Amino acid sequence: MRTRERQVHNILLTHNPYYGKLTANLQSIFRKRCFFFMRKINFRGGGGLDINIEHTVAISGAFIQISFGLNNYLLKGFDVITIYPKAYKSTVTGMLHKGDVNPNGAIAISWEDFKQGYKTDEDNLNVGLHEMAHAWFFSISRDRFESEDNQYDLLSKFIFLSEDEVMRIRKKRKSIFRKYASENVYEFFAVSIEYFFEDAIEFKAELPNLYRHLCLLLNQDPAEKEFTSFDVDEYFSSKNLYKELNSNNIANIEEQNLNIYTHFRLDKKFLFFLVIWIALLAIGFDQKIQDDEYYLIIFIVPIIGYLYLAFVNGREIVSVGTEFIVFQGRKGFKKYIQAVNFDNILTVNINRQERVLIMKYMDKGKVRTKYLSSYFDHDFIHFIHLLGHKKVVLKNAGTRVPRIKSRNRWRRQG
Repeated sequence: MRTRERQVHNILLTHNPYYGKLTANLQSIFRKRCFFFMRKINFRGGGGLDINIEHTVAISGAFIQISFGLNNYLLKGFDVITIYPKAYKSTVTGMLHKGDVNPNGAIAISWEDFKQGYKTDEDNLNVGLHEMAHAWFFSISRDRFESEDNQYDLLSKFIFLSEDEVMRIRKKRKSIFRKYASENVYEFFAVSIEYFFEDAIEFKAELPNLYRHLCLLLNQDPAEKEFTSFDVDEYFSSKNLYKELNSNNIANIEEQNLNIYTHFRLDKKFLFFLVIWIALLAIGFDQKIQDDEYYLIIFIVPIIGYLYLAFVNGREIVSVGTEFIVFQGRKGFKKYIQAVNFDNILTVNINRQERVLIMKYMDKGKVRTKYLSSYFDHDFIHFIHLLGHKKVVLKNAGTRVPRIKSRNRWRRQG
């Protein structure tokens, strides 16, 4: 281990217990990610603090801890972190703050409170994790239209599920979370991250569904003794959220008579046929081929692609049951009936102009997409209302709107 790497190793051991529990190989990966993070961020000292490598490594480690289970682990849209020696007076609220996150790309944090947060797990207070969780929330939200890793849909599902617990806390009912978590869903997410890493076992026992969805979002389970990627397959198969139905239990489906169908887009297999067709056509023109059989082959290629869509990915009829959305269709010459549990659906994005619903759902550990459409406004609107009644996460123009209002816009010392 090189001198600088050993220095980083010792700093992380001092300030980050999470890092100390990792194997030597995982610690090496953690350090490399810290180096990449530090290259992307401009660290500044505030309040007269002269920052050094200890400050930058320790605070970088707080974010890497959150994103360590993910391939896309860097913080997007943030380029400045200002470190103050202790709680500082905010120019916005005029009050003392331990940390702040500006969605426009700046993070501020009190070094004194940062160190205190990692000294003990007993209070579930960790300003480093808290502020980095806010920054990551904004990073995911900002990147929702460009990203293909489904993080925004996973985050939307967790926030949707959390709103019931927010209301429980506001009504002064028993909860494992402190009162501050009920300020708004954003604070609830940041507080959840603190409890997730500092009190995972109780979190998992008291709120298992919320905990599992946070494991799914972060792809890790701190309740385990050793770091492990979250077993998505095991979670969803154990809950039996996706299953194929047979003729014996079709009668149990409480169908709604709506004209809703799956709307298939060109997939990779069909594009394969299209690429071959264009290549054959280009060759024919380039070589000035006059053979009728050659052009007959070119004519047949797109027909094969169309038949693929029609018979392999044929149109499915969609209906709503008590626990499932049911898809009835045909693969080749075989009929099938499949169901997706409502808890298995991450989000449904509404495109009212094109009368299309884009549904993201989990199937055997992977996020998949279905495009649902209707020719009739009444059925389309009624179907959306049914999904809302089943507590499916609905989005408009790609954005999920929180159902509850924030109490306070600005965080104080929380």
